[in-house]
Amino acid sequence: MEFTSILVIILVIMGITLAFSIGANDETLSALVGANITKFKIALIIGGIAAGAGMIFLSKEVAKTVGENILGEGINYTDFMLLAVLISSIIWLIIGSFAGIPLSSTHSTIGSIFGVLIVYSLSQGGVNPSTVLNYEKLSSLVISWFLSPLFGFLFTYLFFKILSKFFLSHLKGMNQIEKSERNFSWLLLISVIFAEVWVGANSAECIGLFWGLKDKGSLTIEDYYFFVVICGIFVFLGIFTAGRYVIKNLASQMTDARPSEGFIIQISSSIILMVCTLLSLPISHSHVIVFCILGLNAAQKREIDYRGLGKMAIYWVLTFFIAGFLGGMIYMGFLSVSLI
Repeated sequence: MEFTSILVIILVIMGITLAFSIGANDETLSALVGANITKFKIALIIGGIAAGAGMIFLSKEVAKTVGENILGEGINYTDFMLLAVLISSIIWLIIGSFAGIPLSSTHSTIGSIFGVLIVYSLSQGGVNPSTVLNYEKLSSLVISWFLSPLFGFLFTYLFFKILSKFFLSHLKGMNQIEKSERNFSWLLLISVIFAEVWVGANSAECIGLFWGLKDKGSLTIEDYYFFVVICGIFVFLGIFTAGRYVIKNLASQMTDARPSEGFIIQISSSIILMVCTLLSLPISHSHVIVFCILGLNAAQKREIDYRGLGKMAIYWVLTFFIAGFLGGMIYMGFLSVSLI
């Protein structure tokens, strides 16, 4: 009993740390800072509060997907299954960071869950691998991972074309253009706040862990909501203390971007995130943003790096399978040393 309590404490600490890292790696504020619309610290505070609020108030359904609904009927997480999922996800994301590979924490987490559950089913008598997962839910998740970037591309492309045809192309002279861009600066601020709310709401990795602990009885419902609030606070702290470096670095590369362009990208990506969150589907925000930028480039007839895009796509697909393999091997290691 004491060992189990210690393990739960370790999982809670890792979950809160994951919430901090989600904030630390959030790049949503870059467009706002790059456009120099608000002071840097104010932007961090506004973005951190919005992301934290989204996680606290709007993440429940996505958390249920990761922490319960993806499991097969009658299957519950064990503490070691959750630990294997966390360790696997973190290892693969660290490898990707050092290798300079853009990876999705959502894909990594779901892939790890898949690998752990398959090994669990093979190691337990009477558990069928074909029923250990809710494959209907898993299929809808995987489909959303492909469709959400595609819709981000199409939505941004069409949004720019419509806005350009009915408004931007009718601006005459620098005075009208500059006045228009000043107005778009405020729209960009609103769209970034809106995007941060849904980034927080869709960040299911840490909240899903606590839902899994609640579902198996290690936490009460009151404990669950308490740790959801703590995660929201740590997302804010992640953005304010560590995320500033990612945001400042990206913002320095976006000083030439127009507020109208930033608004188009942010509102497009946030709508995709909002819809997926309401459908209880955790997706990769960074993947959607990349394709929104590509959609804008295509609409403006700018050159697109198809080679780099293809390389990125390969890593996105491989993440699920590599994380699944790592998660399965780690859980098998726990089995082999008789920890379970």
